[in-house]
Amino acid sequence: MTKRKWNLEAKDQGGNDISEQISAEFEVIVQATRLEQIAQGRISVLFLLSLFGAYKADRIDPFQVAAEIEALEKGETTGLKPPIQNRYPPLKGLWHKHYMQPGMASLATNMQHGLKQFGIPYFAQKVREAQEAGEKRYLILDDIAPIVDDAVRGNFQRLRKAEKLTGEWIVFAKHEELNYYLTLATHDKTTHEHERQLIENICYREFPFLEDMLRNEG
Repeated sequence: MTKRKWNLEAKDQGGNDISEQISAEFEVIVQATRLEQIAQGRISVLFLLSLFGAYKADRIDPFQVAAEIEALEKGETTGLKPPIQNRYPPLKGLWHKHYMQPGMASLATNMQHGLKQFGIPYFAQKVREAQEAGEKRYLILDDIAPIVDDAVRGNFQRLRKAEKLTGEWIVFAKHEELNYYLTLATHDKTTHEHERQLIENICYREFPFLEDMLRNEG
C-alpha cells in the first residue's frame, strides 16, 4: 500500500500559517483510525477531510465512524440502522450508513425515536397492574428512577437490538461488490446538493466509475 502524503494549507484566526501543525494532526487521525487499512484504496480524500473537519469542530468521534465502516466491511451489525440506497436526488444512486454522534443531541434524537417506537414499558406495566387489580394507584418517588432509566437506557438498548439506532450519514458508493467511502453528510436535505458537487469535483478524480454511475441520477 502506498502511503499518501498530506500537505494541508491552513491559517489561524490571526492569519498565522499553521499548515504544518494541521497536516500533522490530520496524519495522526488518518493513521489512528486505520481507515486506509480497513478499506484500502477506497477512502476518498473528501471523506478524510470531512472526518477531520468534523472532528476539529467537536461534532464527531472519528473512531466511532471508523468502527462503523469496519463493521460494514465485515458484514457485522452495530445496532444502528442498516445501510440503504438513497432514492432521491441529488444523492440518488449512492448509499448511506448511519454512525453515532457523541453528545446530548444524538441521545435526545434516539430517545424520541425510542419513545415513539416502544413507549415506556415499565410505566405501561404499572398501569396494567393497577387495571388488573381494579385499583387507582399513584406514582411514588421510587417509581421515577426506573421510569427514567427505562425511557433512556432501556429504549436505547431496544433500539440497538432492533438495529434502529439513528445518527448522521457515511455516504458511500457500491462498485463491483466493494464499498467506496466518499464523504460524511447529515439528514439535512438542504446540504445534499453541496455534497453532490463536492463528490463530483473531488471523488470523480479518485474513482472514475462514479461519473458513469451518477450521470443520470440527478
